[in-house]
Amino acid sequence: MTSFARSIKMDLISQKIERSALQEGDHIYTWRRLKTYSHHGIFFEKNIIIHFLSTTNVGGGISSISSFSKNAPCSMSHCGVEKVAGSGIRMCCIDCFIKKGKLYRFKYEASREFLLAKLRGGTCTTATPDPPGDVIARAIYLFENGYDEYHLLNNNCEDFALYLRLVYGALIQITKGRAAKLLWQLDARLIPLLLNSKN
Repeated sequence: MTSFARSIKMDLISQKIERSALQEGDHIYTWRRLKTYSHHGIFFEKNIIIHFLSTTNVGGGISSISSFSKNAPCSMSHCGVEKVAGSGIRMCCIDCFIKKGKLYRFKYEASREFLLAKLRGGTCTTATPDPPGDVIARAIYLFENGYDEYHLLNNNCEDFALYLRLVYGALIQITKGRAAKLLWQLDARLIPLLLNSKN
């Protein structure tokens, strides 16, 4: 195995993160239901995560709200707090976020090789993230004022976290969901050109 291949392999493994290594504004995720899908959020401070959930159950399908329902009450006073009723933007503790799973950090500024080596999407992008202070400010604003309606495919927890983490997050409002996720794969220098082409 070449040193380049070894570095890619280590990079792929390194997305797992310990709580002590979390930094404010980190985009984190955890796997649900035997890794069939992931749930995303933004690490706020101490033991607080801001994330986006469905406020309705979608006919037996996979729903973020079902992924967050707690079997036992949490002792953390902020856990489950939703400032704008029905918005789906809530605070929670790390334990309630990951349940029995593990914690991973979404990778920004990933190399093309890293993207190709990933077996599944929703864990990385080549885009450059905004400074943590900007991310936290956006998270607080949306927590206090609400956000767009949750949609499993077109406006979910991953879209919400990307919106908070990237200056180009507004593209989600233009292209929505999966199309926006394709844009995150593009070199960030191309995105302004795409925006100008819409004028």
